[in-house]
Amino acid sequence: MILNSVIKFFIFILGFILSVVMISAQTEISGQVFSVDKKALAYVNIGVKSSESATVTDKNGLFKLNFEKDPKTNDSIVFSTAGFVDKQISFQDLKMNPNVILDQKQTDLNEIVVKSIKLNDKLIGEKKRPMLTFTKFFNQNTPTAEQGSVFQVYSTTKIKAYNFYIMPSSRFEELTLKLNIYNLKNGFPHQNLLTENIIYKTKTTGWQRIDLSNYRLLFKNEKEIAITLQLVDYKKLANEDFVFGVSAKKSLGQNLWYRYQSQGNWERATGQYIANIEVSYNKTPQEKDIATSTETADDFDDEKAKESLAIMKYKLEAQNSIFGRNKSGEFSDVKDAKIYYETYGEGPVLVLLHGNGGSISDFYKQIPFFEKHFKVVAIDTRGQGRSTNLSKQNYSYQGFADDLFEVVKQLNLSKINILGWSDGGNTGLIFAKNHPELVDKLVTIGANLYPEGVDESLLNDIKNDFENEENTDDKRLLKLMLTQPKLKPEDLNLIKVPTLVVAGETDIIKKEHTELIQKSLSTSELLIVKKSGHYVPFEQPKILNTEILKFLKEGKK
Repeated sequence: MILNSVIKFFIFILGFILSVVMISAQTEISGQVFSVDKKALAYVNIGVKSSESATVTDKNGLFKLNFEKDPKTNDSIVFSTAGFVDKQISFQDLKMNPNVILDQKQTDLNEIVVKSIKLNDKLIGEKKRPMLTFTKFFNQNTPTAEQGSVFQVYSTTKIKAYNFYIMPSSRFEELTLKLNIYNLKNGFPHQNLLTENIIYKTKTTGWQRIDLSNYRLLFKNEKEIAITLQLVDYKKLANEDFVFGVSAKKSLGQNLWYRYQSQGNWERATGQYIANIEVSYNKTPQEKDIATSTETADDFDDEKAKESLAIMKYKLEAQNSIFGRNKSGEFSDVKDAKIYYETYGEGPVLVLLHGNGGSISDFYKQIPFFEKHFKVVAIDTRGQGRSTNLSKQNYSYQGFADDLFEVVKQLNLSKINILGWSDGGNTGLIFAKNHPELVDKLVTIGANLYPEGVDESLLNDIKNDFENEENTDDKRLLKLMLTQPKLKPEDLNLIKVPTLVVAGETDIIKKEHTELIQKSLSTSELLIVKKSGHYVPFEQPKILNTEILKFLKEGKK
């Protein structure tokens, strides 16, 4: 008893000491940044490479920089802002003298002059905010976040204004943003081309216009530039959490650029920000014209904005989950590709197939539920997620079904259940038609027989994306949605596998088309999930998971 008491006492003391050490390990440096002529410099970026420690000076040049642990000896704290030379300071030197002086850059006095050339006016980028939008939102935990897009420009381009759309579901009293313009190196934003800070403040959501006519933003021989917005300050609404996002549209091209601090690595995500630039330009005879939207800007109701914001939130949660990047994941070699898959649980096999441009992580609300009842095999489709694709051929659902057949053979699976979402549902239908002996039961969510079964407005958006997309792989995925599948109702008559046909109440797949699929299958049931659209697995996971489990276990809803 005494020994136990002594041990407990020492454990308590040890825990107290460790907590004190951990608290003391957190370091804060406060200081101020000036120019050589002693003027305080507002909104200077301060960051450490390979670290989350970062901040921005306030309007008076003051800063507070917090460290969870002291940087490594060879790590430098970098101070950077437009028009000034970057300055690297060691952690110890900054602690000794937190007042930092930046040298002004020596600008080339030989300004670019366009003589006797008539410049044409044009708007480059997205003019219309489509019906389906989303955002990558930032909050008080990302105080130095930066986001933007890459724009094609002409050999002589003067930027007159930058327009973008703040999601109506953003919450702030006032927002302060810093606009940055970069050239590109190896396809990534590289050097800031500005000679002074461009600061924009707003108290509203919706369309925003930053007038750049007074900044002499004339660029020569830049084929592409990246324009970003960096969050540098905000005022919260009373009793509400701060959240901010620039509206984006679905696109298979990865033109959503972001990083969390000035010394962080640039990351990119699938989509296209709703933003454009007003330019005056001159092009050489060899230059191609830059395509742009011809439609006028639209405003949409806040309910759509809230829905889009929620979907993006789900996507971010999915990407941050373990699914799709589990260390236990494996690859299966098939023709011209390596198919990535992850396995969870024990029992009858349930194969999960995601939608176009998706990945295993999209099932982050399904895998933890179903692994308790099944051996879940979640698969990244060819050319998506972590699966590779070396073939130059067009994508096809038949090809995806053939890949699945090879994986099933290699894993020695004698019987499987299939849960396919969107494109995954299309693949599931074709696989069940071709290999009925391998399928116990099939569940499709938001599947279609042919492109015309999809909402016309979305099809038009996909067509526009296809025409403007340059990336070959992304273009093939867009073409897949525009040209396939090519199933007929009589094809489904051949499928004898028990099938649960699922769609959201406001799905982009037409309701009558979903009903046609169900009626064409000889042994099938229909489930329309209320208060959901095409993203049922995100929006109503509890209802969906429960109903699917009933069907797979009992054969009835």
